Order: sequence, then structure tokens, then C-alpha cells
Amino acid sequence: MVGPKGREKDRFGKRVAALQQLVSPFGKTDTASVLHEATSYIRFLHEQLQVLSKPYLLSKAPAGEAQEGHSLRSRGLCLVPVARTLAIARSNGADIWAPPGAA
Repeated sequence: MVGPKGREKDRFGKRVAALQQLVSPFGKTDTASVLHEATSYIRFLHEQLQVLSKPYLLSKAPAGEAQEGHSLRSRGLCLVPVARTLAIARSNGADIWAPPGAA
């Protein structure tokens, strides 16, 4: 019989293994390396989000309309689950990601 600490350790091990498959499937498998790779990847994704959202955040609000701040939601943008983006992935998609007024 496995005690609560054993189950917790086993659950943590399974989560680290799943994380390792996401960030470094053929690389190092020790916990410290997996967590380091995961934090590096999260930082990379955050930087990419900043770069890709910059044109939307810099666009001007229509005259007479108060600016709600620099949030993506106030610009009508939000993050969506990957499963919802399959139709976009199957299309050209170039015009979908262009900033407003760029065409």
C-alpha cells in the first residue's frame, strides 16, 4: 500500500514526464532540466505573444472613443484553444493575422 506521500510523488513524476514530452521529448529527462526547459519555453512564448500582439496594441482607437488601456481583450482579441484554430490552420490564414487597416 502506498501512502499519501508516495502517491503525491508518483503524481508529480507523471506530470514531469508529461512536461518532458512537451518541451524536450528527446533530450534530458532529469527534473531540473525539464523544469528549466519548460520555463525557457514559456518565456519564449511570452515574448512571441508580445511581438505578435504589438501591432494590435499600437493601433489607434477611433476618434472620440476613450482608450481602455493596452489589453488584448479591449482590442477584441483573446487566446483560444488550439482545437478551435484547426479551420484557420487549414486555410491560408495570412489575412487573418494582419493588423487592422494594413490591407
